[in-house]
Amino acid sequence: MRRFQHPLFTVSLLIAVGGGWLSSCAPMVPKTHQPSSPKIRQLAIDTTMTPKAQQLFYQQTPRIESKKTFHKLCRKAHHNTEKTILLGCFTSNGYEGKIIIQSITDPRLAGMMEMVAAHEMLHAAYQKLAPKERSHLAPKLKRAAKQVKNKHLLAVLQEYETGDPELYINELHSHLGTSLANLGDPELEEYYRQYFRDRKQVVAFAERSRSVLADVESQIQLLEPELNTLELNLKTEKDDIQRTEDNLKASYRTLEQMKANLAQLKQQAEAYLSQGDASLVNAFEQERSRFNTEVGEFNAQVQQLQKRITQFNQNFEDYSEKVKFYNELAATNRSILSTIKLDPTNETVQPVAP
Repeated sequence: MRRFQHPLFTVSLLIAVGGGWLSSCAPMVPKTHQPSSPKIRQLAIDTTMTPKAQQLFYQQTPRIESKKTFHKLCRKAHHNTEKTILLGCFTSNGYEGKIIIQSITDPRLAGMMEMVAAHEMLHAAYQKLAPKERSHLAPKLKRAAKQVKNKHLLAVLQEYETGDPELYINELHSHLGTSLANLGDPELEEYYRQYFRDRKQVVAFAERSRSVLADVESQIQLLEPELNTLELNLKTEKDDIQRTEDNLKASYRTLEQMKANLAQLKQQAEAYLSQGDASLVNAFEQERSRFNTEVGEFNAQVQQLQKRITQFNQNFEDYSEKVKFYNELAATNRSILSTIKLDPTNETVQPVAP
């Protein structure tokens, strides 16, 4: 039987069909996203974002806005806890995202914008993760969270932990990636290398940006209980001094009466003695001795009270200096916070009057 052969037809068909398939299904060149401003580009560079992370960051059209504009745009979008200050926000409709960063110019907060940029970029990265990837990361992030020693970060994460579980993992993904130096998991460290060439640099920005404020807040927290104790002790001592002073005034009135009685008894004894009767002399001497003893004890109590008053005044002066320092710290704290918060608290303490 004759075998049918059509190699040329087959080749030409394959070329024709193949050409059509290549024309319609050729891989598309990924769109390259450009930074929206030189400052945005610098933030990406300074935080050592990898090319992948930079593209992800730029894709969210990041913007830097003034405090007032930033809070207006981000107020409804954020999920911040009471422990956090809103400095950046990432919003997305599921297809397109936006990152807005608050402009921070206070040199005492140097590094904060860099930290925020990296933090919000990681939120965008988390959104792109498949459910399977998120499930794989979740237990690793939870274990890494146990490595956190910073009290402020620990308080923030603990508050998130009581809320939405998915939001908690999302926040762990951003907070730990930018603020925790030792994740305690080589695989997790490797995961973050797709976003940062040097993650330690990002952590350094986070630590630097919080150092001044953290130091001020730490001193305030240490001083508050000390001032409360000092104030309580001063009030107690003041009340006790007042009672002692009142008792001494009563004793002084008693001594004045004793002195008057003693003077009268002396006149009587002298009158009796002029008539040859010495019966009152012994009584006078006894009363005079008792009076002198009482006067000696009174004077000793007065000296003791004077020493207590001197010590009280010194303690009050020391307390007042601590109050002054506390208020200076509070003013510094408010000054820093006023550059990033819309409604900073305005609390000072007043020294108790002596």
